[in-house]
Amino acid sequence: ITMKLCGVIGGRTTMVQGGAAVLHCKLIGTTETLTQISWRRLTRGKPRTDNFYTISSDGPNYINGHDDRFRFIGSFTDKNGTLQLSNVTLMDEGTYTCVFTLFPSGIHETAIPLKVHGSKDDLCVCVYIIHVLERVITHLILSSCLLQLLLWK
Repeated sequence: ITMKLCGVIGGRTTMVQGGAAVLHCKLIGTTETLTQISWRRLTRGKPRTDNFYTISSDGPNYINGHDDRFRFIGSFTDKNGTLQLSNVTLMDEGTYTCVFTLFPSGIHETAIPLKVHGSKDDLCVCVYIIHVLERVITHLILSSCLLQLLLWK
C-alpha cells in the first residue's frame, strides 16, 4: 500500500523594519486540482483575522483593500503561494495563514509567523536617549546632594 502525504510547507520569518519579508508557502504531495490560494492575517495592525489576498489561475487579487507592498512571487501552476511583503513595519508583525483550496479534498493550510524588529537606526536613537537620560539623572542626583550639603551646614 502506497500513501501520499499532502501538506503545506511554510515557516517562520523574521525581518527588520523597512525590509522585505518573504512568506514561504508551498503545497506538496498532491495531484488534485488547485482552485485557489488564499491569504489571511492576524497582525498588530489588523487585530481581527483579515482575508486580504487570493490567487487563482487568472492571477492575484487583493481583498478588503489594495496594498502594493504585497507581491505574489510563487507559481499557481507549481502550487507555490509565496508572497513578498515590502517595507515591513511593526504593525505587520503577526501570523499570516496560507490556504490552498483543492478539488475534491478541500482546504489545506499553514500559519507563518512574522516577527519584526525595529531598524538599526531606531536602536541607535534609543541608546543615545538612554545615554542622555543617564547624564541628566546623574546631574540631578549630584545637584540634589550638593544642595543637601549646603543646607546641612
